[in-house]
Amino acid sequence: MNHVSQVRDDARIARPLGWLVALVFAGAAFAAVYAFFILSPVGQQIDENALLGAHRYLEQQDIAREPAMVFLGKLPQISALLGSIALLVSAVVHRSVAAPLITLAGMGAAVLCTQILKHVILDRPDMGISAATINSFPSGHTTLATASMVAIFCMVTPRWRPLIACLGGVYAALAGAATLVLGWHRPADIVGAFLIVLWFSLVTGWVLTLAVPRWNRWRTLRFWGAARGWRAAMHVPGLLALAASIVLFAVLPPVETGENYRLLLGFLGGGVLMIGGAALTLFGLMNEVFMYQSRERGRK
Repeated sequence: MNHVSQVRDDARIARPLGWLVALVFAGAAFAAVYAFFILSPVGQQIDENALLGAHRYLEQQDIAREPAMVFLGKLPQISALLGSIALLVSAVVHRSVAAPLITLAGMGAAVLCTQILKHVILDRPDMGISAATINSFPSGHTTLATASMVAIFCMVTPRWRPLIACLGGVYAALAGAATLVLGWHRPADIVGAFLIVLWFSLVTGWVLTLAVPRWNRWRTLRFWGAARGWRAAMHVPGLLALAASIVLFAVLPPVETGENYRLLLGFLGGGVLMIGGAALTLFGLMNEVFMYQSRERGRK
């Protein structure tokens, strides 16, 4: 690559439009989730019914509750360990602490932002729907689990990112679904956490492409870790799951489900689909933005 071509590639990487559009989308999606599921009666009822469905399900499946609670209780430590290993390995392999420190700062900011939003800024109005009126949006556990996967994603070279994004989306989906099924959080809390991490992952990626542009370039797409199948494995099931959750929430009665176990299980199923679909779709979106911003000119 000659000097002129390199300058053009650096200019493409530094161009902010792609990052800005994605950041606006993530912020708007977060606001929309909060407005519907927290501030509207219909949204609160859907969210609450999914949580009640989880509680009723646990009453029927008590034998599985204890090991699942142990796993969820250790999830923050597992996630922090995975993220820390990725940062350390990156520092050793690339012989630089710049990228790990940038990523650590970005993901740390995501975790801190979640706590500030939940405990200081955002409020959950009491509409007489839930006995628990303390705001739990967004989920701190889910933020930490998701941020650890994003840290790994940011630390690998671009040709590995589609694979890591797919695996990270699956991990975040499982962690989020477990958080709902065990009755710790409502679905909207978990999706809100995904969107917080997405927003900060984009900021982190923007800074990384400016700070270490050579490392954050596509050299080839002909590599199994960057195969199109990984992208399809996020977008297709993710969007289908989101669509299915919307259909379920639209078909099921939004209010006065009472103690109807089957209806509550339907809301629980819709919540799990929403969480899984959001995790895969948002990791897929993150990967697409990173790919677009770091692709060399003349490569397909």
